[in-house]
Amino acid sequence: MRKILFVDDEIRILDGFRRMVRSKRDEWDCSFAASADEAWTLIQEIRPDAIVSDLNMPGKSGIDLLGMVRGQEAFRFLPFLMLTGNNDLQQRVACLEAGASDFLNKPCDFVELYTRLTNAMALKSFQDQVREQNEILEIKVRERTLELERSRREVILRLAIAAEMRDSNTGAHILRVGLISRLLAEEMGYDSDFQENIFLASTMHDVGKIGISDTILMKPGALTPEERSEMQRHCELGAQLLRSKLTDIFKYFEEETNELNYNSLLELSAKIALTHHERWDGTGYPNGLAGDQIPIEGCIVSVADVYDALRSSRPYKSALSPEVAMAMMQKDSGAHFSVQVIQALVRRHAEVEAIIERHRAMDDEELPLAA
Repeated sequence: MRKILFVDDEIRILDGFRRMVRSKRDEWDCSFAASADEAWTLIQEIRPDAIVSDLNMPGKSGIDLLGMVRGQEAFRFLPFLMLTGNNDLQQRVACLEAGASDFLNKPCDFVELYTRLTNAMALKSFQDQVREQNEILEIKVRERTLELERSRREVILRLAIAAEMRDSNTGAHILRVGLISRLLAEEMGYDSDFQENIFLASTMHDVGKIGISDTILMKPGALTPEERSEMQRHCELGAQLLRSKLTDIFKYFEEETNELNYNSLLELSAKIALTHHERWDGTGYPNGLAGDQIPIEGCIVSVADVYDALRSSRPYKSALSPEVAMAMMQKDSGAHFSVQVIQALVRRHAEVEAIIERHRAMDDEELPLAA
């Protein structure tokens, strides 16, 4: 049963409405108020499905009541019919701007009242259905977006793991590098989007090793100059892999793709892969960049990568202590590493060590792809 509230300061008008709606008592549960304040109390108590209010009343007017109603989120779309005894255009415009649903002229007959109220409530029901469907759609879109985001993370991290599996590193190394990079970015004041992106992108810093010979990657002893030069190519190979356009492949899919939008995360990953072995003093590789020529993302991942390597055991070396590893990093500040990033490492050293200890023994199968 629909709840209808009638508001008018004239008792005879309210009595007229009582008589008028008597025949609809099986459809409508009607309430009556003689002022805006009384109406407002009833509105919050009974939560009507529609309101019919006089425009001109002593104290608070119909427009005042309308403003109170529209000011509450729960009543924003509640049908509100304004009852007026004149045809003043400006007054009607003011009512519409305040959110009135429709008008009724005094005196009004039952047919007009019933028709306008029924139409207003039917429109409200339709609007409610649309809003409900939109909410359901938004939930589904969010769920699908999260699903796609997780799939994207899995592809990225599994590609990174594939590269790490080809030498003595483990999947835990790329996770630690990602977490340390994110922590350093936070300390340096970068926003949450940057932190999340550098976490994911940093895991692919060595993806170019996929293109390096196993003979070189798995060699137990020192590399020859030629082998070292070949090993250093992994930076450029990684960037090429991550920047490769797939337009020629995607044209064989069902959907037509004239031009693919280049993924910004892949571009960031490529930038890191290319520059994480550059040195602040310009003696790094592959391009001998120096100082601010090196993207800050490359500087951050370089520090995270080297520090984790110093703190990790390998078949050919033991892990250094936190104190010795930090001393080496600080010694190379301004030479190998950005001073700004090293300062961030010093300030968050305890948390960096917590990351290393937490994920020290993790093998590839245990790698949490949603970290």
